[in-house]
Amino acid sequence: MESKRKANLATENDSKKQQKLTEVSDVKTMDSTSNSSIPFDGSQLLLKLVNSRAMSIKTRDEVIFSCERNDNLTKVFKGLTERGFLSVPVFQQTDKKRWYGFIDLLDIVRYVTHHFGSEKMSIEQDFWKLSEEEEKFKTLTVNDVMRYPHTKDNRFSPITQNYSLFSAFEIFARDPNVHRIPILDNMANRHLVSILTQSQLVKYVYDNMSLLGSKKDLIVKNMSGIQMGSVVTVKSSILAIEAFKILEEKDINGVAVLNDKGELIDTLSVRDLKAIATDGSFFWKLYKPVEEFLGFIKNDQITVRPRNPVFCMDGDTFEAVLTKIYTNSIHRLFIVDNIETMKPIGVISLSDLLLQLFP
Repeated sequence: MESKRKANLATENDSKKQQKLTEVSDVKTMDSTSNSSIPFDGSQLLLKLVNSRAMSIKTRDEVIFSCERNDNLTKVFKGLTERGFLSVPVFQQTDKKRWYGFIDLLDIVRYVTHHFGSEKMSIEQDFWKLSEEEEKFKTLTVNDVMRYPHTKDNRFSPITQNYSLFSAFEIFARDPNVHRIPILDNMANRHLVSILTQSQLVKYVYDNMSLLGSKKDLIVKNMSGIQMGSVVTVKSSILAIEAFKILEEKDINGVAVLNDKGELIDTLSVRDLKAIATDGSFFWKLYKPVEEFLGFIKNDQITVRPRNPVFCMDGDTFEAVLTKIYTNSIHRLFIVDNIETMKPIGVISLSDLLLQLFP
C-alpha cells in the first residue's frame, strides 16, 4: 500500500515537472515570437526599467550638502568648491525640507565675472580676500544669483518616489536640457529624498549591456537625433572666460577645442569648473588661453578627466560609444571625420545616447 502511494506520488511529481517544462518552453516561444515582431531591440532593458522604481538608483543615503534660498552666497560657493560639486539643492526658508531648485557653480562664476570684471579678476590674487572687501558681494544670497526657477524656462522635471525608472530615462532622453532629476516624497510636500543624474543612468545601461541585444551594434550614422554638421567649437588660443561665455550664449554644456589646423585636440565643459581651487586661485586662470587653462586641470592629479581627446567616428557602434563615455567619465563624445584630419562633424550627448533606447 505504502509502495503504491509512493509510486503514485512519483508519477504525480514527474507529471508536474513535465508540465512546468512545457510552460517554460511555451514562455520562451512566446518571448521569441513577440521579440521578433518588434522592429526595435533593447526591449528587455525597457521592460526592466518599467518594473523598477526610480528610487532603486540612489546617489547616497542622504543629501550631504544643501542650502537655503537666504544663505550667504560666499559660504555656499566655498562649500561647492571644497566638495568638488557642480550644483547644490536649494530649500525653502520656511520649510527646510521643501525643495525649491538648484544653484549651479556656473551661476556663481557667471555672476562673479560679470560683477567684478576682467580688470580685477585677471590678476593673480586670492578671490576669497577680494570678496570680503566687496560690500555688495558679502551680502549676496543664493536667491540673488540662482537662475532657476526664476526664469520661465525651468529645467527641472521633479518626480516622486513612486515613479518608474523608465519615466526618469525618458525625461533625460527626450529633454536635453534636463541634467538631473529631483525625486520628491510627493508633489504636495515636495521634500527631496534623492537626486538622479544622467551619468547614473548611463552607468545603469552600461551595467545592463547584456539586455541590449543587437542594439549594441547600432552604428553612429544610423542613430536618431544626433547633431551632425553644426558643431560648436573654440580655438585653443582664445581666453577660457570667453569660451565659457560661448557655452552660456549657445545654451550648451561643452564645446570642441581645436588647434590652428582645425583638429580636435580637447574639449571644454561646464564640468571643468570643478577644478576651482579652494585657495581662491581659480578665477585668474579663466583669463588664460583655453589650452593653458586645461593644462592647469590636467596637471591636477585629483581631477578625473581625460588627458587626451576622446572621440568616435560615424562607423562606431553604440556599445563602443557607451563604453568610451562611461569609462572616461565624460558627458559628450565628438564625432570626427577621420583619424588623420580629426575634424569634428558631430557630437553625441548623454541624452542622445539614452534616446537610442527608445522606439
